[in-house]
Amino acid sequence: MEFNTFSIVGRCERTGQLGVAVSTAAPAVGAYCPFARAGVGAVSSQSWCNPYLAYDGLDLMEQGLSAQEACDKLLEEDPGRETRQIGYVDANGGSAAFTGKECPDWNGHITGTNFATQGNLLMGSGCVSEMAETFEKAEQLDLVERLIAALEAGQAAGGDARGKQSAAVLVVHKERYPLVDLRSDEHRFPVADLRRIYGISKLQGLPFIAQMPTRDNPLGGFAEDMQFSMSIGPSLRPGGGGGKIG
Repeated sequence: MEFNTFSIVGRCERTGQLGVAVSTAAPAVGAYCPFARAGVGAVSSQSWCNPYLAYDGLDLMEQGLSAQEACDKLLEEDPGRETRQIGYVDANGGSAAFTGKECPDWNGHITGTNFATQGNLLMGSGCVSEMAETFEKAEQLDLVERLIAALEAGQAAGGDARGKQSAAVLVVHKERYPLVDLRSDEHRFPVADLRRIYGISKLQGLPFIAQMPTRDNPLGGFAEDMQFSMSIGPSLRPGGGGGKIG
């Protein structure tokens, strides 16, 4: 599938968390473009999307290659590289991005320590530059908030030239399973909807994930207040998400 898309891959210097935020005018972008592996890196594969550039890139970074080295190696071997757009960040904060000559205008990318922003078929260059600036200025925020804020800035600067349809944010920390994996798969205002979903997740989802089993603590710790919260209907929990009873 071709994802004419804007995205950011990022790393938190304080926590080592890695993640991706992405939006496009096609459904379910979270299923195909964002990838991340705890302690290794994060990748967004877009335009004429090839998920194997992400899977293989994470494998190479896990073997010790930097984001730039992984990017260079994979694209050198890719017969469709001029149709690709991809961003990488590694666990040391190194970043890399590539925009092929056949990606639709406007297209481009910006890289810096701990991040890469990229987009194609955009309203203009402001989308990518605003994402980069917002991410760099928001060091005090948790990574998921920085990524969503950057995505909001990209949307405010024009975003996808065709319109809006889906958005996603993915963050990993210490475990193989995600710390955050949220998606707005089909919505008139997907970036705003992603922010809404994250607001509910902060109250209902993230506290649950914080108590899940880990490699070091296979039992986890399911506190009584969380047991009670999860035993009642979503609309009665903090944040009031989900459907009403009856």
